[in-house]
Amino acid sequence: MPDQTERLPFDMLFTELDAERLMNGYIPKELEDKWFIYFDDGWLYFHRSWSGHCIFMVKLDGSPAGVRVVDAWVNRDTSQYTSTDPNADASLLRSLFAHKLIPGEA
Repeated sequence: MPDQTERLPFDMLFTELDAERLMNGYIPKELEDKWFIYFDDGWLYFHRSWSGHCIFMVKLDGSPAGVRVVDAWVNRDTSQYTSTDPNADASLLRSLFAHKLIPGEA
């Protein structure tokens, strides 16, 4: 992640089974796939597969109800990621969880 980052208002809660899927990350299967996602030391890192730029970082932690997002950051280096809208970023991040990590979640 570059120095230019912004905390992203974002929360999600996952079951223990879903948390296992999250920790497996996501490896792109086709050239058109734009994301590479991996888990390391409590954080999920969302990288653009072609450029390698880290766009999102999401911290996971256990809770009595399962596993939850406790912190989220977005890349604000405009040479790497041009979005400046936190709502659009949160929507994209939610979509990545739903389509890449835990299909069926919304």
